[in-house]
Amino acid sequence: MKNTLYIVGVVIVLIAVLGILLTMSGGQQQTTTAPPAGTQTTQPTTTTKVFKLGALLPLTGGFSSYAKLAQCAAELALDELNSEYASKGYKFELYVEDTQLDPNVAAQKLQSLYARGVRAVHAGLTSREASGEKPFADQNHIILFSAWSTSSLLALPNDWLYRIVGTDAKQIRAIGAVLKELGVKKVALVYRKDAYGEGLYLELQKEAERRGFKLVSVAAYDPDPKAFPQAAPEAVKKISSEVKDLVGPDFALVIVSFEDDGSVVLNAIGQDPVLSKARLIGTEGMAYSPILLQEGGNVMANGKIIGTANWALATTPEYQQFAQKFRAKCGAEPITPAPQSYDIIKMLGEIMATIGTDDPDKVRATLEQWGKEGRYKGATGTVLLDENGDRANPSFILWGVTVKNGKPQYIDIGFYNYDKDTIEFTQEGKQYFYG
Repeated sequence: MKNTLYIVGVVIVLIAVLGILLTMSGGQQQTTTAPPAGTQTTQPTTTTKVFKLGALLPLTGGFSSYAKLAQCAAELALDELNSEYASKGYKFELYVEDTQLDPNVAAQKLQSLYARGVRAVHAGLTSREASGEKPFADQNHIILFSAWSTSSLLALPNDWLYRIVGTDAKQIRAIGAVLKELGVKKVALVYRKDAYGEGLYLELQKEAERRGFKLVSVAAYDPDPKAFPQAAPEAVKKISSEVKDLVGPDFALVIVSFEDDGSVVLNAIGQDPVLSKARLIGTEGMAYSPILLQEGGNVMANGKIIGTANWALATTPEYQQFAQKFRAKCGAEPITPAPQSYDIIKMLGEIMATIGTDDPDKVRATLEQWGKEGRYKGATGTVLLDENGDRANPSFILWGVTVKNGKPQYIDIGFYNYDKDTIEFTQEGKQYFYG
């Protein structure tokens, strides 16, 4: 009996000791395998350095179809970075937030990314979002790199906003070349009253002086989703009343909108007895939008719309490789802003891997150096940045809408050469342009 009690006591003590050891080790059992006798070993140490990247995208709201392409392109770039630099012990993480196309929400989401340690961010696609994000980024040294913000009002030196596309000053030169080629002398403008629209309006005024056409009517509308369903048709109506005696071969209506508000604008134009007969000029915020094609494709085709967009030249090996991988991963065509979003994440990641840190001051200095030297070449070509951190060598595509087999569809009209200030037409585009 005594022996039994003794054994039980020993077992209880052993269980108690084991419980203490498990508690000290966080409840995790640790096992150690002894090396073979006579060998000397060192424990392998594998350390992973994590680089954090962010993406602020309008996944809901008037740019959602574009934003989803941008997100998938960014994830493609992240996949490649993790594959290419895993051997160096580097890991890249991407944190995505929905801006809802609202500058105030965009600012809040940027603060959320900052709290998670993110210091380099794919900025909101639009200038509207970027204008909301910029104050906090400048104050806290966060790199913002936008794939589609083009407002000239945000072209400022020594700030923390960079853009992989050309500004509206460059886009308006392309529009000016289109107007000149068409022989347009009288121009009306309907635009969303935000940083993007105001910037284009400012540049269009300058272009009117340079090209010799006249702005005969201008109307802006509140782009807030609660306001534009009523405000946009009122702006169209205002223009119609002011140009009713001016519409003809030498007249054109320039539209500055996004998807949801653009659908309302196009619907109002289609129902207007004056502007439904006018030549339409589109801008980058409308380019190749499936929503606009569905909601206003016939109106755009009837007005023989000619639009511009910052683009990637499809003839380069880098673009073709990207396009193939994008189609496989995302199941969609890599229209803007997909190539730009891909290059933003890939370029920031390669900079971090090259210098071995995601310290924002060091990444920013390297980004500016690479931008001056053209060190990075990707889906959008060689990335050169000007003194304001904006794309110095943009490429512009001209797009239109035609009806085939009873359905409206986008077509490529041609390309605008910024350096030469000339238009190169596609075979189908020249007939569309002059027809």
